[in-house]
Amino acid sequence: LYSMPNLEQQKKIADMRYPAEWYPQARSIQRTIHLHVGPTNSGKTYHALKRLENSERGFYAGPLRLLAQEVFQRFRAAGVPCSLVTGDDVQFPEGQSSRIVSNTVEMVNLGQHFDVGVIDEIQMIADPSRGWAWTRAVLGSRATELHLCGEPRAVPLIREIAALTGDKLEIHHYQRLSPLKVMDESLEGNLKKLRKGDCVVSFSRVGIHALKNDIEKSTGRRAAIVYGSLPAEIRAQQARLFNDPNNDYDFLVASDAIGMGLNL
Repeated sequence: LYSMPNLEQQKKIADMRYPAEWYPQARSIQRTIHLHVGPTNSGKTYHALKRLENSERGFYAGPLRLLAQEVFQRFRAAGVPCSLVTGDDVQFPEGQSSRIVSNTVEMVNLGQHFDVGVIDEIQMIADPSRGWAWTRAVLGSRATELHLCGEPRAVPLIREIAALTGDKLEIHHYQRLSPLKVMDESLEGNLKKLRKGDCVVSFSRVGIHALKNDIEKSTGRRAAIVYGSLPAEIRAQQARLFNDPNNDYDFLVASDAIGMGLNL
C-alpha cells in the first residue's frame, strides 16, 4: 500500500499488523457490506449497479479500464451524471456535478463519503500482484453501503474482514440465468465450424489479430476484437458491433478480459 521510501516511516506511526485500523474515517461509519456472489451471468453485478444508479452519490470500482468505461457509458446513456476515472482517462459530465464515479479499483477515492459503493470481481482481493487495491478499497471506502460482487470463494475472507472492521455483512447468492454447456468435441482447427455469437479467446494482441484474419478468410463473415489496450472508444464500438444481431459481425476474438464481466 506504500512506496518503499515511505514504508519505514509508516511503520513508525502505524501498526502494520492491524490493517483494519489504518482507515479511522471509514471505521467511524457504520457500514453495511452486501456481498453478491454467484457464477457469471447470474445478475449479481446488475443488482448492485441498480442500487448504485438510485443512490445520491456513489462509485463503481472494476478491475479493467474496459469495465469502468462500460459502466460510465451505461450511466451516461441512462441520463445519470457520471464521471470516469482510470489510470489514463478522466472525464466529467459537462455543466453538472456527477452523482456517480466509475473507477478502476486502484483509483477509488478514500477521502470522500459515498452513499453506495460497488467493488467488482472481489475475489481479486487474493491476487498476489493486484490484491492490495481491493484490500485498500474494501477497508478504506467511506460508503454507507458497500456492495462487493464476485465468486463464492471470496465469502470466508470477506466474513473475516467484516468481523475485523465491525461492519454488518449481508450475503446474497445468485444462480446462473442461462445454461453453460461444454461442447462434446473441439473445432479441430476448422474455423468454418464457428457459429454466430461464438467468441475465440487469445492471450496476446498479435494472436487476436491473427485469429481475426483467419476467421474472416475461412468464414466470409466479420469478427470484432476486444482487448484491454484498445482505445476506449474502439473497444466500445467493437462490442456494439458484436452485440448487434443485424450485421455481419458474427464472431468475437478477445483477450481473457471478457472473463471479467464484460457485457457481450
